[in-house]
Amino acid sequence: MLSVPHSSVTLPSVFFAAALTTLFFLGGCIGYLLGKRRRENPPVGSAHDVHAKGRSSRRRRRRRRRSSDEIDKGEQIKSDRGEEEEEDGPTIVLRGSLDLLASKWGIMEDLGSSTATSTKTFEGDDNNQSGGGTGTNLDTTNPSPLSSSAVVEYLSPEEMTQLLFSNIHRDGADISRTLCLDEHHSNSSQNSNGPPTTGEVPSARSSAINMSNLLPSPKRNIESNDDYKSSSTSSSVITPKSFVNLLHLIQKYSVNTSHPYFFNQLFGSLDPIALAAEIVALSVNTSVYTYETAPVFTLLEREVMGQIGKLVFHNGENNIEDDGDGLEKNGEKHGGEEEREFEGEGLMIPGGSLANLTAMHAARHRWKVMNGYTANGTTELDEESRRLMLEEDQMEDQLHYWSSEENGEEEKKLEDISSHGASPTVPAPPRQQQPTTNGLYNNDRSSPDLVAFVSSEAHYSFTKSARVLGLREDDLIVVPTHADGRMDVTALAKRIEELECDSLDAPSTARNRRRNTRRRVPFFVACTAGSTVRGSFDDIADIVRVCRCYESRGDDDDDGNERQLGQERSIWVHVDGAWGGSAIFSSRPSIRRATRVDQVGLADSFTFNPHKMLGAPQQTTAFIVRHRRALRDSNAAGAKYLFDSRKNGAEYDLGDLSYTCGRRTDAVKLWALWKYYGRKGLGRRVDQKVDQLEAFVEEVRRRGRADGSFALACKPWLFNVNFFYFPPRIRRILEARGIATTRATHDNDAVNEGESENDDFIEIPDDIAQDMSNVSVLLKLRLHEAGEMIIPYQPLNNQKADCFRLVLAGKKDIGINDIRHILDTMDKYGNDL
Repeated sequence: MLSVPHSSVTLPSVFFAAALTTLFFLGGCIGYLLGKRRRENPPVGSAHDVHAKGRSSRRRRRRRRRSSDEIDKGEQIKSDRGEEEEEDGPTIVLRGSLDLLASKWGIMEDLGSSTATSTKTFEGDDNNQSGGGTGTNLDTTNPSPLSSSAVVEYLSPEEMTQLLFSNIHRDGADISRTLCLDEHHSNSSQNSNGPPTTGEVPSARSSAINMSNLLPSPKRNIESNDDYKSSSTSSSVITPKSFVNLLHLIQKYSVNTSHPYFFNQLFGSLDPIALAAEIVALSVNTSVYTYETAPVFTLLEREVMGQIGKLVFHNGENNIEDDGDGLEKNGEKHGGEEEREFEGEGLMIPGGSLANLTAMHAARHRWKVMNGYTANGTTELDEESRRLMLEEDQMEDQLHYWSSEENGEEEKKLEDISSHGASPTVPAPPRQQQPTTNGLYNNDRSSPDLVAFVSSEAHYSFTKSARVLGLREDDLIVVPTHADGRMDVTALAKRIEELECDSLDAPSTARNRRRNTRRRVPFFVACTAGSTVRGSFDDIADIVRVCRCYESRGDDDDDGNERQLGQERSIWVHVDGAWGGSAIFSSRPSIRRATRVDQVGLADSFTFNPHKMLGAPQQTTAFIVRHRRALRDSNAAGAKYLFDSRKNGAEYDLGDLSYTCGRRTDAVKLWALWKYYGRKGLGRRVDQKVDQLEAFVEEVRRRGRADGSFALACKPWLFNVNFFYFPPRIRRILEARGIATTRATHDNDAVNEGESENDDFIEIPDDIAQDMSNVSVLLKLRLHEAGEMIIPYQPLNNQKADCFRLVLAGKKDIGINDIRHILDTMDKYGNDL
């Protein structure tokens, strides 16, 4: 443009210049667009026609490389054709396994659908549920959506062996269709990383799995997808897709433990939240023994154990209140109270059996250290540590339980504890003398035989634990139970008193070893919070009271040995809540009273299995101890190559608290349930099971009154229902003898604190008991083989005939139509027995 003096510039000239500039710009844009269109779609024979396709292909490749949402950064483009390289074998297998996982949860057709049994809702968590409903109304619609499928595609061991484990050499089986591990001569050329069909050695980068391809496709159906079936073109090699088909066979013929009619064990019905956490933990593939190896999981496990410790051992400081709308508050702090930190120790243990073993092991070690029979683990116990250990034995929190009880319920009195006339209140523990030896043994004192006590309803793992610890066979004393399955506390006191009298006759001297005189001292008592068969809960407070009475009598020996005997009087009380211990999350007062969970804090240790009642994946077991350093002192070996105080975060290491070296990331599963549903949500899950089992009991009673086909075998506890099925033949036999099966159909509530077994329950005559047991066995086998249901038959202490047991484990949810379907199905398959 021409330069003009400033004074000559007018408004029209400015508009003219702007319009001219705009026309030039628009013309350039139109020319570019027309040229681009001509280049991309050149006329046949034009100059652009020769290289048009090549340029377009290069532009498409550049766009694919820029799109991070569609192509992972690790993908490579073949330079000569621009095509994507085929997936490697591990990627195909992992993607296929995720497809199998998705199909298990029924999300292949619709990712938004849920296969959780939908007859009742209980996800009343603190964070994710709006509204104040408790979700305890039984649904009256159709049975659970999964009830139409089979619990298992049953095959006998011979049939399954023939179908899935055919021998390659003997039977000529296709290697890609058998689970047999016999090697085939053609497998030697197969590489473990890449596709085995090419015969080429894959490149080094083929072992890097493309994680972007592992997401399951919503449209893929494992059952009908031919990619996973008949995918091998040769019987001599296993392709990745054929290997996925082998995984599918494993899944297909396994028992569907999440099926609504799987009642066989005290687990089942996985919770998807806990499963998601388990998958993430598996992807990390770490071991929780040191902070440097598993920093997040270490702190996460400490967080979970701290919360359990406060929930269990500090519960005596809290009150159970009703806020007026039916939702109870348990353990909530008011008025800005400062919450105490848990000072004990806790770990995730691989299973309830090992948790019980850990309790017995820690109890024995603590007793021996307190009495000077062994050193304290790998380090000498200084005077301050000894003083703290002995002071902990005073159990101030236990005394606080009776002094601060505010639930308005009168303390239950214990009658005839022993001939010493012990007081029903908890006495102060005995004065403890500090040990006079730091060595492993004192030559002038022989270590007595330590004795443990369990009830006849206790888990069989205590018998195994006693053997592992080297206890004599008769040093595990089985205490009888009441008719309802509770430990007979009076019988426990009597057994302890008998040992006490025997020990006074066998003083601790070296002469006893020459005389072969045994000294037996109690050191451990196991309480059961939810027995396996009956579901009974022991009276923890009464058991603790008996143990403390025994300890207090150590100061009153007339022979001048009171210090020594008092020092030895220390009994560790453990609560095995593997099945019923999850009731600690319930805030319903009736449940807390019946399960005695408010008394758990009086014990020395406690364990429960979230994989049973709460639906966490197997195995998820929490073990908690009230005493500081009890686990570390009994288990620490101080392996320098692993546990070194100079390492980062070494003070947080958990490995030396455990008997095992490698440790799974089990805490994340319980953390996920607790974090997602909240404590109230988990409590409502427990409450729901009680409500649904009450509905089942009512239906059993109704049918018993109607035709006598079903009857309760014993008075039901909260989480277990034991019942009989009487086919017409058995009914006629009983009626001919004047025994009416309807006699066991009274309308009393479930067992509550202080109640005993009701005499109205039917007792099967001895000569018919075996016949009834055969009926139970045959009916179970028929239901199992038909894939309709897996339900166990169980023995009861007060019944000679085996009965059926119903429990609702995991994330299981049944409605009234499910209940009717269960009983109808049993009658259908057992009517002719």
